[in-house]
Amino acid sequence: MRRSLAGLGAVAVLVGLFVSFQQEFAGLLPGSWIFVLLVAIAAGIQSVSTVLARRRTPIYETETGDPERRYEAPAPGDDLRELMGFASNRSRGVNRSRDQLRERLVAVAAAAIADAEGCSEDEARDRIEDGEWTDDPVAAWFLSRDVGLAPAERARLLAAAPFSQYEAAFGRTVRVVEELASGGGR
Repeated sequence: MRRSLAGLGAVAVLVGLFVSFQQEFAGLLPGSWIFVLLVAIAAGIQSVSTVLARRRTPIYETETGDPERRYEAPAPGDDLRELMGFASNRSRGVNRSRDQLRERLVAVAAAAIADAEGCSEDEARDRIEDGEWTDDPVAAWFLSRDVGLAPAERARLLAAAPFSQYEAAFGRTVRVVEELASGGGR
């Protein structure tokens, strides 16, 4: 039924266009008011059937995904901050985080000493182990396994940082190495 109504509507539209351009053929159509009424009824039925057909058509929705998350690139020192967090915690036995931090700082200090004093990195590492690389007793003690810290210096360090002497000694050593690397010398 839909096709026949569509065909009838198409014929009516074509006849209407033809008659509007060639007006002398308008008199050939018998009973023009009846013809217009039939076309109006056909158009009305077609409109109602189209509306009813659209009501039964399923609606398809799309779901948008989550917005793209920004990639967080690692910043220089992120691993050091995490390592420092582990090293600051007190634990019994071997503390690998502290050893890793110490080794990284020894490598940086050796490069700074070699650059500042014009020696090889092996000689600089020997100076670090002997504690001869700086006048700061805390920095010499922090990087060397052979150098001890005098009780008076240990008491000052404890008074300066009662909760984490490790962090205080680390910070002090970093400052000394930084001065050495920037050309401040011993």
